[in-house]
Amino acid sequence: MAEGSKESRKNQIRVVDEVPTEVVRLDVERVGPLKKKGGMSEAVLAPEIESTPQENSSEEIPDTENLFDPEGEWSEFEKGADADLVPMGWFVLLVVGLFCVLGWVIFQTNIGDSGDDLIDVKVANQLVGRDLERSKGADANKNERLAAEIHFNKMEKVLTEFLDAESLEEMVKWVRHPERVTPLMESYYARNPIEPLAFKSTKKYHSVSLENIPFIALEVKVKEQEEGVPILIEDRPGGMLVDWESYVCYLPMDPEDLAKSRPTDLMELRVYAQRDNFYTYEFSDESEYDCFRLNFRGSETTLYGFVKKGTTLEREFLKEFPLLTDDYRKAAIIKARFLEGSKATRSMLIEGLESTKWAFPHNPQEITENKSSK
Repeated sequence: MAEGSKESRKNQIRVVDEVPTEVVRLDVERVGPLKKKGGMSEAVLAPEIESTPQENSSEEIPDTENLFDPEGEWSEFEKGADADLVPMGWFVLLVVGLFCVLGWVIFQTNIGDSGDDLIDVKVANQLVGRDLERSKGADANKNERLAAEIHFNKMEKVLTEFLDAESLEEMVKWVRHPERVTPLMESYYARNPIEPLAFKSTKKYHSVSLENIPFIALEVKVKEQEEGVPILIEDRPGGMLVDWESYVCYLPMDPEDLAKSRPTDLMELRVYAQRDNFYTYEFSDESEYDCFRLNFRGSETTLYGFVKKGTTLEREFLKEFPLLTDDYRKAAIIKARFLEGSKATRSMLIEGLESTKWAFPHNPQEITENKSSK
């Protein structure tokens, strides 16, 4: 048995007579394919290090055919990875998840549709309500337009009757403050004839409020002239009436007669006023007086009025006429007189500012009576 065993070992072991040479094995580490970057392993992305064997070195140069083959290694890994990383169980879970998501979307869509239907009903109700409101608003607007037309027609009737009047008795029916104004009308038409005008149409219409009293400022067309006629009407609850004083721009005498006669009595004058610097004779001291140029409607006559400085009246005038410019040329009712024996033939002393309009919003006679009764 021992001899057979020895014989067998001889057959398995080959005896080499050559002197063995030391061999250093180069272990090339297998780089895991998970350490990839941009689709290639990090080992592949790293630069190659070329090693040149030293002379008389016993180190063997490895065979390049047996080095790491990146493309082959990566393709083999991908095949293995596809099989190992995505098992069939994941496919089942993925399909179930997709069905769950699809069902949830369908459910939410149905809810959204129902909600939209409800919203549409609300919107429809709102639209119906708006239509009803619009219908009511349209009826209200229609009524307002109808009332405005009736009011406008009444106004034009008053204008027609007033302008067409041939006598003072006919005219005074359509005039405000008749008790106070009738004597003024008698004085005016004693100097100027009544000239009836045929009303054609309303050219301009503007509602104004004077001291909380409603008025209508108009410019009307008449057959007798091309130029429009300005008229102011008080819109009273009991009926509309014409402001006659502003219509004729009432003065106690004509501007030309006023400049010639130079009355020393205090007079109420409707003028255009603006600041000026025409200082002369008795009114030559600028430190004592403020100067105002006075013009009259329909006349070329110019007079100058002076207000004493440091008075309440001066403060009232400077409030209405703050600057020396044509922009502050205003209509006004003033109280003024000529000085007796004055050398300033066109200069008057102003002693009152009655109104910054040519109309009195309130009846001055009633105001005076109320003050005297107190």
